[in-house]
Amino acid sequence: MVYGIQGTGQSSPDADPEQDAGFLSRVLAPAMREAGEYMDRAYVPYDAGFGGAVPGGTKPYAESVDGAVTTAKNWIKDKAADCPATKFGLVGYSQGAHAVRVVLNDIVNGQTAIDADQLALVANFGDPGRPEGAPLFPGRPGQSSPSPVPGTVGEAVSQVIAAVPSTPQGGGIAPEADVDDTAYHAIAGRYLSSCTDGDLACDAPANAPLAHLVTNIAGQSELNPGDPLGSLSTIAEALAMTTVKTAVPLINEDIQAPENNLESLSYEPSQTLSQRLATASDPRTPLPSISDALSAVIKVGTIGLNAVKTVVQTVATPETIGALAVAGATNPLAVVGILGAKLGEAAVALAPPATQKRWVSNAFDAFKAELGANKDLFEISSLLKYRDAAKQHSSYSDVAATPTGAPPTTLVADWITAAAKDIAGEETTTSTTTRTSGQLLSSYPSVPSSSPAPSTTSSSTTTTASTTAPASSVSEPPSTSATPTVSGDLPPFMTGEESSQ
Repeated sequence: MVYGIQGTGQSSPDADPEQDAGFLSRVLAPAMREAGEYMDRAYVPYDAGFGGAVPGGTKPYAESVDGAVTTAKNWIKDKAADCPATKFGLVGYSQGAHAVRVVLNDIVNGQTAIDADQLALVANFGDPGRPEGAPLFPGRPGQSSPSPVPGTVGEAVSQVIAAVPSTPQGGGIAPEADVDDTAYHAIAGRYLSSCTDGDLACDAPANAPLAHLVTNIAGQSELNPGDPLGSLSTIAEALAMTTVKTAVPLINEDIQAPENNLESLSYEPSQTLSQRLATASDPRTPLPSISDALSAVIKVGTIGLNAVKTVVQTVATPETIGALAVAGATNPLAVVGILGAKLGEAAVALAPPATQKRWVSNAFDAFKAELGANKDLFEISSLLKYRDAAKQHSSYSDVAATPTGAPPTTLVADWITAAAKDIAGEETTTSTTTRTSGQLLSSYPSVPSSSPAPSTTSSSTTTTASTTAPASSVSEPPSTSATPTVSGDLPPFMTGEESSQ
């Protein structure tokens, strides 16, 4: 059972789960034609929105991803209950790939109805949750064929051959919490992440927490051009929460004042400010506890109170009060000069030259650290790399991914077909041709469109309809002449319809 999660603008809550449309139809429709009775597929309907910034859904990106994750997990739960022997596949594109990554993390961490051994395959295109520098098969550098489905010898999938491309050195632009390397190591070899060099969704600069900050804030916001005030309010709310979640740990952990005064004050960061902001801007990062917040307030308040005491002790002396009284009686403007001089003396007392030098040094060190943490944002070569980011994000049905020149969409379609037949236990046919991807589909006998539906005892799928999951389409597999339909142009990632993403 393969569940596909489409990209931004390519789905909706009421989308037909059985309709081959959008980018992923280029993968699942040909796989269904060839695998026939050995598999079923459904497209997860969800908002697929970016806060109204693109046609379609109006929910903020983060809520949209959560909706896809919830639906996919519910469908998996229902299907597994109907037929416990079912093996599952997950395929995602762009925002849908982000959702697939979250579902994968939850499966590996034991938060779903199935375990990792029930995953036959996971394939993502342009995944915002891709780890930095991850190869085509994350966790298996240099591997060119998928690993067997658990419980099979993998004879068919071993004949799916991918070219081993150069690895984009960047990583996904999603919140760093979604880039969980333990998840893909748990199913290494059965997880494919296709990323075109320069696709900002999956190949964002490796050293750029500020990029994650901007994306996280945008992902929580409603970006509706028709309601600018409403959009600003959601942005302001996201920024306010980020500020609170950044300031409290920064004060408690990075601001040092052993004597609770300005003279002993120093800034010794355990991580850069932009790294703290990137973490805090993730909506799932919890707010500080009451005790942590109180500790920060008391720390700042104590330092501030001691500073006020220094000012009062310097300004409010009997001599100064007498001088102010005389000056006020004869020349009120002279009061300003007297107070100015005294406040200047207080400022020197608050921040003597040695303290000022230490603060300047701290500030300079912090600035250098920020530049280092975000250095890829400031390199011209990095900026030029993304001049065609929209084109690269929609390139997965065009660029070569196999020795025969077939694209990633064909590679994954071949893999799904082979996995389904391995699960069903069909003996592979012999062929004199090299079965690299792009030739594999033709090397298997096609299943006739009149093939009977599988029995309910099948080990690979079930015809029992779930109350939540979509009705099975196994009994009427598409004919081999069916052509997948793609509804409209693919939405570009950084320009045009997906300008905000």
